[in-house]
Amino acid sequence: MSSHEISTHSIAAADRDLIFVVIERHRELSAYYDAAVSISARLEDEAEFNAADEISVRRNEILAEHANVLIRSTPTTIAGVIALTRYVGSLRDWELPDDDAWYRVFLEGLADAINGITMAQRLGRDGD
Repeated sequence: MSSHEISTHSIAAADRDLIFVVIERHRELSAYYDAAVSISARLEDEAEFNAADEISVRRNEILAEHANVLIRSTPTTIAGVIALTRYVGSLRDWELPDDDAWYRVFLEGLADAINGITMAQRLGRDGD
């Protein structure tokens, strides 16, 4: 297999892995929450602050819900495993689930994903 075929195959596999969509959505929600907090932090008027803070709280709730989706998502490609691992490793505490044991769920999911990808590759080789 030529290097061009390998890179084309890698891109096609990444396009099929929905983990990239999950990661991008988490990035967006993090940015929305960060922007809301930045706005409310600058407000001095109590009524304006309270209104902005309500928005921040709601955006934080949505981010927290999606953080749970993120750590429970299972990549279907090695490129997805790598991307998810690097992305989660780059997150700040407020972008992660509140549960202190989230990493166990995350690591078990990664192990299951790698196992599934390996099995699929073996079946593909054996079927050739």
